[in-house]
Amino acid sequence: MSLGRTDQSVWRRSIVFKIFGVSFVCIHVPLIALLLAFGTGTASDDLSIALVVLAATLVGTVACLATMWWLMRPLRHLATAITHYRRDGLFLEEHLNRRGNDEIAVVTRAVCGMVGEIAALAERVDGQPALDPLTGLMNGSAAYGVQVERMSARGKPVTVVVFELEAGKTVQVLRSREVSDLVLVAVGDLVRTHFGSRPVAARMSASTFVLLFAGDGPDSVYACCEGLRRAIAELEVGPVARGSLRATFGIAQRRDEESMADLVHKADMALFRARDTLRTGLEALTL
Repeated sequence: MSLGRTDQSVWRRSIVFKIFGVSFVCIHVPLIALLLAFGTGTASDDLSIALVVLAATLVGTVACLATMWWLMRPLRHLATAITHYRRDGLFLEEHLNRRGNDEIAVVTRAVCGMVGEIAALAERVDGQPALDPLTGLMNGSAAYGVQVERMSARGKPVTVVVFELEAGKTVQVLRSREVSDLVLVAVGDLVRTHFGSRPVAARMSASTFVLLFAGDGPDSVYACCEGLRRAIAELEVGPVARGSLRATFGIAQRRDEESMADLVHKADMALFRARDTLRTGLEALTL
């Protein structure tokens, strides 16, 4: 089957075609030189023939290396720009050659576009708390940045709760991106309803959430978790039937000078204990 015009044009523009062409020509330089020597009559003996072949081989090798170095120069510039960007945060876009239609040029343009999008997104969220787009709650980075020292400075107890969604018979259904997104949206609404106006509620990962209570006693914390647990158990979203979802809670109260990261870790360990020792996944344990 013959290639179409479009496929042939793409193949000719490919860096692979250029490398093949250069290699083919350079490899055959000794043969070309030998044919010219015989054609012009300059190769009169074995020594002259050997010298012609040796010289042509050296010329072909140097030409091949120099051309390959020149062809790979845009890729080296791109690698250098990425290294500078990761180290210094500066992307030297003006040093890159984005013209052309070969693979290196396409990748270079794509990287420049991605870096521009990342920079624009960083400027947009600079100084603002990062929110999870599905639940409307804070994301993990914003939650870890909370200064719990300020909340506990007034003598108020600080408690962190980590809870994780689990599915029973609907685990296959939740693998659907559309269904899992609907469930997360509904759970986010439940968290806002039961958590009230407390300062921190965040989605840490795919199905893990964090709640921070400042000034709430143990009874209030447990009551809130129990209400949220019951609401999640009664949740019905699309193919997810009522009673299919459940939540396991882990609770950690701040002591000494623990940071937010320390409290999340403690609550996470409590969550693991609750899941291991209480197979129903409907209770909460404290460390």
